[in-house]
Amino acid sequence: METGKTSKYFKYAIGEIFLVVIGILIALQINNWNENRKLQQREVQILKEIKSDLFQTKNDVIWTADRHKEALSLSQYLLDAIRAKVSYSDSIYRAFSKIGSDYEIVPKTSGFDNLKTIGLNTISNDSLRIAITNIFQLSFTRLQSDFQVKNKEFDISNMMFPYQKKYFEIDFSKPRKMPRKYSDTLNLYSLKIKDYQNFILDMDLFKTTQLAMFTRSNLVESQMEVAEEIDKTVELIEQELKKKGH
Repeated sequence: METGKTSKYFKYAIGEIFLVVIGILIALQINNWNENRKLQQREVQILKEIKSDLFQTKNDVIWTADRHKEALSLSQYLLDAIRAKVSYSDSIYRAFSKIGSDYEIVPKTSGFDNLKTIGLNTISNDSLRIAITNIFQLSFTRLQSDFQVKNKEFDISNMMFPYQKKYFEIDFSKPRKMPRKYSDTLNLYSLKIKDYQNFILDMDLFKTTQLAMFTRSNLVESQMEVAEEIDKTVELIEQELKKKGH
């Protein structure tokens, strides 16, 4: 009888231990599931933020590229007018006044900055993580440094400003008012090109305008390449979000 009781107690103890182990394993599994769910929620949130940043940056890139294309068209018009020695007109003035315009792109990076803070491995898809890292750390960096920031010699504004300073003069016959939102209206005067005959014979101006055009066209090329890269990266993000049910 004692042997039978011992056997029953032993089986009971084994059963209790088994139930405790099973309970611990289930608790660990639930805890792991909760942690994985939190990690996935964090990943989804970061991906959505990065996607939004990329959309806004692309809009800035496209807007800037369009302004450069407009300036390229005006530069070509001015070169053709100078070469043909056409008579002075307001169109020539407008072209000359705008071909020195320059634009800086400031990529929106808050999502990627957050990703770096919490860890790049938050992005579970290796290829997507590499694509996101490349576009923010390589492509956007090159976009900001192209010609202008790192090479002042190819800064379009600096290239054209000496000629605009040389040939622009105030046209007192054309006063104009410039309303301001937060200050008084400005009473200004338009500009015009002075010494036009020397202007159309200035080959240094012609050469510099050509160089500025070449620089600007390279900027457009690099900007549109980045815009295409943004589209591809956004597509990868959308595919990943879809796999995660978002």
